[in-house]
Amino acid sequence: MDRIDRRTYLSLVVGGTLVLAGCAGDENDGSESEPATENPSVEEDEPSASTSETEPTDESADSDEPTTVEIGELLEADDLRLVVYALDRVDDVGMGSSGPSSGPNAGVAGSNARVARSENELLEASDGTTFAVVDLALQYVGDEPVATVDDRLTIELADETGERHEHVRVPEREATGTGEEPSDGGEGTAFVDDLRLAPGEVARGNLLYEVDEDAEELVLDLEIGEETEEYVLDLESEADSPETIEQDLTGDVLSFSQGVETADLEVAVTGLEHGNNLGGFMQSDEGYEIVAVGVTFENESGREYTLSSEQAQLKDESGYSYEQAAGVVRALEGFDDDVLEDAEESDRKVAYQIEEGISELYWVFDFGEGGADRRAFWKLR
Repeated sequence: MDRIDRRTYLSLVVGGTLVLAGCAGDENDGSESEPATENPSVEEDEPSASTSETEPTDESADSDEPTTVEIGELLEADDLRLVVYALDRVDDVGMGSSGPSSGPNAGVAGSNARVARSENELLEASDGTTFAVVDLALQYVGDEPVATVDDRLTIELADETGERHEHVRVPEREATGTGEEPSDGGEGTAFVDDLRLAPGEVARGNLLYEVDEDAEELVLDLEIGEETEEYVLDLESEADSPETIEQDLTGDVLSFSQGVETADLEVAVTGLEHGNNLGGFMQSDEGYEIVAVGVTFENESGREYTLSSEQAQLKDESGYSYEQAAGVVRALEGFDDDVLEDAEESDRKVAYQIEEGISELYWVFDFGEGGADRRAFWKLR
């Protein structure tokens, strides 16, 4: 398909209409034909008038078309930066024991999102379909303390027929912490759902779409910002010089033993253990390591405070996040819907299983559920 056909296709995918240059000029020619005959001087000037009307029509047609970007091309719009690194197609995806991680290859068979690697931990595509896996990174570069990405970005995938697809929410697998088989935890999530970012923070993960096996000309239709700017990300083309997004946190990054108090809850990271075998039940799968983060909480709110596992994340320098691995490290007490009484101080150890070789790690606590727009970062290594 040549360049012109490709652009036409992309504009049709997002519902654009094609404007034929010169149509307005043809209407004017018909309505002014009689006066032109009576006045020869007007007839001589008419071609240039027609030309001047045609040029704005072309510009209007171009401006109505959404901006097109490619895989590996940096898109900067409103207060977001976005890059798609790759598109892959797979027949099944993995489910984590406490929900899908956004770690490297998460959602793809064999990923670190799968703690118990068994056939019933795989979500398989229906007959005649496959999963299109989009490797995506987002960065918030605005001034607000915390940004909710859902308020700024909508993403749909479309194919050559114009059919649109929403991303698949991988069913969660609830970790029992007892050695029993995890159970289905509900409709599931995708890494962009309810995503909150601090200024300079990067989030990277996979978006999954179930499409026909023979689906072609896949594109992402993006709407970004309050003014709803439209962009088309062509998943069949790659930039000559691919770009990456690097995390550049503008707020304070804390270290061990440093605490932060927000919304009358004080949180501090007190220690770190990591390795393949930390004793007891703390033994990782081959190719992975256990990271156990010691955390102290103190509730000074004057009321009960409920801790949620969704408030805490382990993140690496690329923006991948990792969820608690209670199903692997059953000897440790993490937190999930645990209640802190008023004036209670509690020491916890939260465990994660990650791939070996990750050099830079951050532990992140989000105070949003306590009503505060703050995400605190501790650099672990």
